[in-house]
Order: sequence, then structure tokens, then C-alpha cells
Amino acid sequence: MKFHMSIKRKIEVKMRLTEDELDILHQRMDDAGIKNREAYLRKMALTGYILRLDMSEVRTTLRLISNAVSSINQIAKRTNETRSIYTQDMIQLREDLGNLRAQVSDVMKVFSKVRQFMEL
Repeated sequence: MKFHMSIKRKIEVKMRLTEDELDILHQRMDDAGIKNREAYLRKMALTGYILRLDMSEVRTTLRLISNAVSSINQIAKRTNETRSIYTQDMIQLREDLGNLRAQVSDVMKVFSKVRQFMEL
């Protein structure tokens, strides 16, 4: 849902900061990846926190899913062509799925930490 400032946000709230406080504010904005000061202050005032997720674990999980799907497709193709399943294919698939299972477990641990943080 997008808001148009002129329609939804008509009330202005001002605050005063020292130079040191402003430096800290800018550092926290950088840490949160937010460039717009008003958006940062609004988010902090309304929710008390900003959650910035490192999505590298999710990207790794997606890569492992892709590897497993690729292995399954290769096995299916060879099985259709030769009418037999090769042991090495099954070993590779088992390894891919094991890696995927471990990675999903790691991602779930991260989500669990996020959930605990959100409940504070």
C-alpha cells in the first residue's frame, strides 16, 4: 500500500538533536539501509525497531533447491532414455538433498531468532 504524503500525512512532528545525536542517527540509518530520514524516524517511532534481513541464506537455499531439481531432472531424463537408474545419480541426489535439508535447517534457525526478536 503506497501513501501519498499530501493525502495521508498532514501532521508534522519536529525534534531537535545535538551534532553527536545526529551522527548516531545517520549511522543507524546507514546500518538499517534507509536513506530517507523521515521514513526512518517514522518507522522507529511507530514500531520501535527496523529489521534488516541478510538474504544470503535464502539465496543459498534456493541454489541448493535448484541443484536438487536439476539432479532429479537429469535422473528422469536418463531413466527414460535407458530404462535404468544409476547408483551414482542416486548418490548425488541424496547428497544434494542432504545439503538442502541442512541449509533449510540453518534458515529456520535464523527465522527463529527473528521471531524471538519480534516478540521482545
